[in-house]
Amino acid sequence: MSLSEKTEWIELLLQSKISDFNEWRFSNLTVRPDISKMDFSNRDMSGAALNGVRCVGTNFSGSNLSNINLVQAEMTSCNFDGAILIDALMMYGELKKSSFEDANLTRTNFMWADLRECDFTGSTMTKTVFVEAKLQYAKLENIKKDVVYLKFAKLDGTNWAGD
Repeated sequence: MSLSEKTEWIELLLQSKISDFNEWRFSNLTVRPDISKMDFSNRDMSGAALNGVRCVGTNFSGSNLSNINLVQAEMTSCNFDGAILIDALMMYGELKKSSFEDANLTRTNFMWADLRECDFTGSTMTKTVFVEAKLQYAKLENIKKDVVYLKFAKLDGTNWAGD
């Protein structure tokens, strides 16, 4: 991928031109975009096809990420504070030490995701899927366990462990 091509697809994301970005993405499935340490705060990225991307330390705070595809993405230490992740696909994601404070995680699918040491303080969770997710030492205070799916989730070091 040439530098100009990289600049073009990043600009599409920064300008919230998601359908144009997705068209590029589906034509370049072997490319693994890297948006690490970039600031996408307060943007509308709903429906973006970001599966497999690398975005370590990226700021998504306050963004609309509804229906986003982040399957198999590397997202360690990302900021999702206040973001809307309704119906987001985050299966197999590497999300260690990411923050989801006050995020809306309604129907977000974290199946098989690595969420160790994540902060979910104040998050809205309804029908959120954590099946076989690694949640060790995640902050889950004041979140009702009965509104999420936890089958085989790893809960050591959380307030949900042992219930």
